[in-house]
Amino acid sequence: MGKTAFIFPGQGAQKAGMGKDFYEKYDTAKDVFDSAGKWLDLDMKALCFEENDRLDLTEYTQAALVTTCLAMEKVVEEMGLHPDVTAGLSCEYCAIEAAGGMELKDAVTTVRKEESLWSRQFRQVREGMAAVMGMETEKIEEVLADIADVSIANYNCPGQIVITGLAEAVEEASES
Repeated sequence: MGKTAFIFPGQGAQKAGMGKDFYEKYDTAKDVFDSAGKWLDLDMKALCFEENDRLDLTEYTQAALVTTCLAMEKVVEEMGLHPDVTAGLSCEYCAIEAAGGMELKDAVTTVRKEESLWSRQFRQVREGMAAVMGMETEKIEEVLADIADVSIANYNCPGQIVITGLAEAVEEASES
């Protein structure tokens, strides 16, 4: 018999409406969203379910993703499916929690604290990050070769590459 892996996405996978179907259908998911909202003093339903500008801001993105992924993970486990192995891109806290390495509250609050520190650092140094969607890797590498202070941070999947560097350089690359 094969092994079951739970693999969690990373920043760039977020979109308005994520997790709403689980929230509406499963009490377990509702409890995760409601608890995370209380722990973080955030309206997680508005952040995750409605169109808004905050969902793509680093200081909110991962808390939204971790909350959504763990709400889904709890429902799946409640149905009897448990992972043999877990992995996570920038949602490594989901993987750790799903593997039993930390509590749900700790995963949600720790990622929020991390986001806050990263966001503060970005503002001080004026760094930036952007997900490039639907462009061939070779074309992205070609554009970046002519722009100083920006590079590829992560190859998320075909058609989605994250770039990072000084904010002005990331903006210039994003416009190219």
